[in-house]
Amino acid sequence: MTRKITNFEEVFSSFIRASGRWRDTAPEALLGRWSRFVDDCEQGYPRDAEDYFNDLTSRDALERAMASVELREFPEMSQLRARVEEIDSRFRALLIPEVFPGVPGEFWWARGMVKIGRKRLVEGVRREYCIELIEVE
Repeated sequence: MTRKITNFEEVFSSFIRASGRWRDTAPEALLGRWSRFVDDCEQGYPRDAEDYFNDLTSRDALERAMASVELREFPEMSQLRARVEEIDSRFRALLIPEVFPGVPGEFWWARGMVKIGRKRLVEGVRREYCIELIEVE
């Protein structure tokens, strides 16, 4: 017997898992991951460029969920959307815009690059992308 899923968290998690994400699939977990990433960026992202771009995938997953037809019917989506927008506004303030113009415009978070970072990020971004960031300790 197949159980019909009607709980927002279950439907959200199922949708996120189906899109290929294997951890932080619950709404609060995914939102928390995006928020912690932005917290890290505000202090100077401490890990390397590969980790930075990997951590950005939490925002990609949130975008897919917010655009999903199957999740649109849940009232919880408006609350999630509002919380994402709050975190997004903090992240936008940290970006050098349009660093990666080949990324589609709707993925603004991946088109830019944070202005500041710790040594590992600064050196990696300089080496791989010839982008100069401000190094903080």
